[in-house]
Amino acid sequence: MPQPDHVRIVLAHHLTRDGEQLLPGDEIEIPHNEAQQLIGAGYVADVDPADSAAVSKALTFTGESKPAVAMAPANKAAGQASG
Repeated sequence: MPQPDHVRIVLAHHLTRDGEQLLPGDEIEIPHNEAQQLIGAGYVADVDPADSAAVSKALTFTGESKPAVAMAPANKAAGQASG
């Protein structure tokens, strides 16, 4: 199975990337090799660099990302109002 070109990670620490100040909790999409480096340095939230299973999971791009605007709660609220 080929490795994905990019993965999404959540930062555990402040990071300056391409002149942009990123904060802990920011979710970013980065190249696979850069993600490996950040995981190894401990910059990725909830991923222990010593846990190979956690590292593999973090480096797997699922194709699912958090929407910029959450649509599910709005639909759920609309459904409750009409029911």
